[in-house]
Amino acid sequence: MSSLNRKLTIAALTVASVFGGLAMPATAGAATANVQIQICNDNGSALKFFLVGYNDQGDWVNSRFWNVPANGCTTANNYWWQTNSSVEFHYVRPPAGWTWHQVYLSKNKNGRTFTYHQS
Repeated sequence: MSSLNRKLTIAALTVASVFGGLAMPATAGAATANVQIQICNDNGSALKFFLVGYNDQGDWVNSRFWNVPANGCTTANNYWWQTNSSVEFHYVRPPAGWTWHQVYLSKNKNGRTFTYHQS
């Protein structure tokens, strides 16, 4: 490889690594919090869930997984979501497969916990 090709390759890799790191979505945080989501399971079987949507910083992110006991509630702590938009609520109750619903987070819920009931 010639010296010029090597320099161009190194420059291209440097640019790609810098801009590739900027394109990674940030984890949702409470810095500019809108709402946290609490899932209440109105069923006699436990469920597992995760959320997908725009966080409080405007990034499209997936949350981690949470378990909700039968007839109980769980708050998706440390994840904050934009109001006046929807999130995807993905859940499973074994032995059934995964399913999801779109959940609208109204603007008047700003700064509080939004509770969603799943039966």
